[in-house]
Amino acid sequence: MMWTWALWLFPLLCKFSLAALPAKPENISCVYYYRKNLTCTWSPGEETTYTQYTVRRTYSYGRKHDNCTTNSSASENRASCSFFLPRITNPDNCTIEVEAQNADGVITSDMTYWHLEGIAKTEPPEIFSVKPVRGIKRMIQIEWIKPELAPVSSNLKYTLQFRTVNSISWLEVNFTKNRRDTDQTYNLTGLQAFTEYVIALRCAVEESKFWSDWSQEKMGTTEEEAPCGLELWRVLKPAEADGRRPVQLLWKKPRGAPVLEKTLGYNIWYFPENNTNLTETMNATNQPLELHLGGESYWVSMTSYNSLGTSPVATLRIPAIQEK
Repeated sequence: MMWTWALWLFPLLCKFSLAALPAKPENISCVYYYRKNLTCTWSPGEETTYTQYTVRRTYSYGRKHDNCTTNSSASENRASCSFFLPRITNPDNCTIEVEAQNADGVITSDMTYWHLEGIAKTEPPEIFSVKPVRGIKRMIQIEWIKPELAPVSSNLKYTLQFRTVNSISWLEVNFTKNRRDTDQTYNLTGLQAFTEYVIALRCAVEESKFWSDWSQEKMGTTEEEAPCGLELWRVLKPAEADGRRPVQLLWKKPRGAPVLEKTLGYNIWYFPENNTNLTETMNATNQPLELHLGGESYWVSMTSYNSLGTSPVATLRIPAIQEK
């Protein structure tokens, strides 16, 4: 009798031991794509058999419920499921749990709780213009269009990133716009003069942890200013037969000067160190410039100019012939 009982029980034990329940869904994450859908994802584990997933949701503050179904044969979307309008209301609290089922049984994830405004994600803003404000130096004003599908009941926080057109390093500023604020502009200050900048913008509902994608980049240039000072140096040549010395002047913009800075010309004046009454003046539009000086020491000064003004003076001493 015992042998008969054992033979009957043995196949059942083998079947039970070979049963492979699906892995418990873990790491549930949900994003509310505002006015589009609520999408939840999870870690499904390594399933070796066909597995069906059912996402169970309560919404409307627990008064309603519905389901969303997918399966392990749905390629890359097998661990994702979405709920669509009109069954999404905001603001709202909802619960999500994921049930995994295969031929051997069912297993359910832990219950998760979501506040929709805390997981809302909007479209990126659209930058409308990036331009200088006339008369205000080293500043550009960014104007944008707020995402059409953005909650009217929430403030929006923004991150603005910027860099010079020749740089690969971004800088960022953060600010918040009140939901009642119709002025969608930001004044970016402390920039370099007459320099082209690349601007990008993103936004998020103030309560949300999800940022929009970055907007398309847009470029703008700060206002031009009077030129910066020059770096000036000289090349001394041997004295000529009449005793006069050719001196070649060379110059360049200082480090950090605006890349786009325009110069219309240069004013040069020079005089013997001990006699300012013998000052000579001249104008140049390019370099190098050659002066013919006497044997004594001289002072040479130079400024550059454009339509907006004149640079600070750059001064250089030319030593006398007998000086070492």
